[in-house]
Amino acid sequence: MTQQGGKIHKWIIGAVALILVVIAVSAIYAYRVNQEKQANALLLMGQGITQFKQKKYETALETLRSISPDVVEDWRLPYYTGTTLIKLKDYESAAVSLEQALIMNSEEKDIPFALGVVYFKLGNLSLSKSYFHSVLELDPAHEEAKGLMDIMAKLERQQPDSSISQTK
Repeated sequence: MTQQGGKIHKWIIGAVALILVVIAVSAIYAYRVNQEKQANALLLMGQGITQFKQKKYETALETLRSISPDVVEDWRLPYYTGTTLIKLKDYESAAVSLEQALIMNSEEKDIPFALGVVYFKLGNLSLSKSYFHSVLELDPAHEEAKGLMDIMAKLERQQPDSSISQTK
């Protein structure tokens, strides 16, 4: 190998090493930035939950909606957003958030309970009843779900049967 060929070879190795160092530093930086974003999002979520518990629903909603769901994948974010929307009587939006929470955590009984309330408020008794039934499958002793199932059964008995066609 010529002396010039050896210099080019060393230069190429040096350039590759420099590129690898830049890639490693960039990856570490991106990881740290992502960790910081997640920490900030979790802090904001905690603030939003506290605001909800303090019945500061408008403020809680603003705080919870400021968090990108891409940064934090935690069922509590759409759950508390949804329950806040229930308190603010925005049932359609609440249903969307709560359905997302249920996808993320199908074992948390508070989620189908909140969905049961939402669909009850929207007048969809059959879907509401289905969600309350899900709550009772998770927790057979859930008194609120039992009580609401009883109320819906009474309402269903009071409603005329829409499946009977009326003919002249």
